[in-house]
Amino acid sequence: MSVDLTGAADLHCHFGPDPHRERSVAAFEAAADAAAAGHAAIVLKSHDSPTASLAWAVQRSVVGTRVFGGICCAREVGGLTPMAVETALRLGARIVWLPTLTSHQDVLNGVAAQLGLPDQGLVVTDADDRLLPETREILALVAEHDAVLATGHVSTAEHYAVVRDFAQRGKVLVTHATEDLAGPNLSAAQCLELADLGAVIELCAMTCIGGLATRSVAEMVTTIATVGVDRVTLGTDFGQKINPRPAAGFQTFADALYDHGLTEAEIRRMACRNPGALLGLDAP
Repeated sequence: MSVDLTGAADLHCHFGPDPHRERSVAAFEAAADAAAAGHAAIVLKSHDSPTASLAWAVQRSVVGTRVFGGICCAREVGGLTPMAVETALRLGARIVWLPTLTSHQDVLNGVAAQLGLPDQGLVVTDADDRLLPETREILALVAEHDAVLATGHVSTAEHYAVVRDFAQRGKVLVTHATEDLAGPNLSAAQCLELADLGAVIELCAMTCIGGLATRSVAEMVTTIATVGVDRVTLGTDFGQKINPRPAAGFQTFADALYDHGLTEAEIRRMACRNPGALLGLDAP
């Protein structure tokens, strides 16, 4: 069976050109594919540059699918720089990711070195796991603009510190949870704890589908069962040359989850309703 993904929203869509990786689609192509598939929205993600202005331009050529941008608090845009975040939000950014490839966690993982990003890496907390002043300022801006704070690739301890602080006053999304190529490789039990603290857990196709998959679809289903479908969003994290194009990969992901026992209603809740709510879209 092919799951009906009409109204889906992919909060994690990569595109080219990209200074670090070969990409499968340009932003215009990703948006056109999403529109052809009947998806409600995509969010364009770049590790190295804000995407709200690009999303605005792409939106002018796409009918039926909303195109949103965001900003990663990466070294290339100044790191944890409230002014950069505020500018992106004023331009319409809907997701603010904490540090990704230039996070200290990804330095420890070896990801930064693989991509030619030698650095000590960025952190969002101090040695006592307290949020840095600039982190607090960024979180306040996200709340003020009713945007989504995504955890990026920060450490497990930083995830807990951020979620404890922010989840009761704003929308916080745990970025590609359980992914072990980047970020802290959270377990299903940790995802449950973070969801209980108020976070929404993002599970992405790239983790279990395609050329970079490191987990099974069955493991993803176990995490969904642990956390609950009302607290999970599905996205792709696709855009890599080695993987399916994002819209097609979203369908493959949804169909694989169905084949492993999830119902169409459960998948649509996680692919359509939950991410749509984070973006402020009407329920499909």
